[in-house]
This record gives sequence, C-alpha cells and structure tokens, in this order.
Amino acid sequence: MSSLNSINYSNGTSYNKPQISASTKRKLESLGIDPCLVTSESHALSLIAARQSERSFEQYAVSKQNQDNVENNQTNKSTETELISEAKNLAEQLGLTLEHDMTFDEITSEISAAINDLFNKGQNNPELIQKAQQYQAQLNQITNQFDNATKSTSELYSAMAFQANNTRYLLGL
Repeated sequence: MSSLNSINYSNGTSYNKPQISASTKRKLESLGIDPCLVTSESHALSLIAARQSERSFEQYAVSKQNQDNVENNQTNKSTETELISEAKNLAEQLGLTLEHDMTFDEITSEISAAINDLFNKGQNNPELIQKAQQYQAQLNQITNQFDNATKSTSELYSAMAFQANNTRYLLGL
C-alpha cells in the first residue's frame, strides 16, 4: 500500500507530493497561492516572499499616491492631461490659438512668448504689467504642478521596475 504523499505509476516510477510544513501551507493559502502548485518548501518560501514583496510594493504605491494627492490638494490638478488643459485655457485667455496636438512644452513656450510680448507692450502701462505678472504666476504654477506630476509618474515607474526585478530574482527567473 502506498502512502498518501506519493503516486505509483504502472511503469514503476513514482511521484512524491512535495512535503511542505503546515505553517508554510497556511501562509500560501492566506496569500491566495494554491499549495498544490508548489514543488518544494524552498519554492513555497520564494513564492511567499515574492507575494509579500508585491503587497508591500502595493502599499508603498498607495501611500505614495496618497502623499502626492495631499501635496497636490492645493489646486486639485494632478494629472498631466488636466494640466495641459489648464495651460490651453491660459493660452486662450491670452488670445492664442493653439494646434490640437501641441505638447505641454510647446504650449508653455507659446504662452511665455505672449507674456513677454505683454510685458513689452505694457512698459508704460501698470495695468498691463500687472496682468502680465498674473499670467506669469499662473504659468509658473501650472509648470510646477506638471513637473511634480511627471516626477511622481517617473518615481512610480522606477518603483515598479525595481519590484519586477526583485520578483524575478526571488522566483529565480
């Protein structure tokens, strides 16, 4: 009679079910990993470490996003698309006509040139100078927010790449 942990085939070979500890089995199940898919105790431990690493990364990403949202809460403009739209609105206020497919840098360059023209036209007119200063302040705010948004995105992609490499390493790929 064969034990429950091995299967004997008719050609005389046998397959032994991997022996994993009860605590490892519980950890696998709690992390949503089927213990039947594990080939050994060390394989199980590497899967557990990879899953825990993924979860800690997810927690980091969520906390980082929450932190970024708090920092960007001043204007509630956090995505690049929203900031491009805001820059286009500023360009419209200045009377500029923009092409639909312009990049953020192209838009801000056009706005900056228009503000400089406004400064030049208003050398003797304090009202125009004040308007130009307000437009410049809006442009600076939009540009700073855009830089922060792209920086946050870059940091997130870097963290994701690090996590992917870490997981590959843990799984021996």
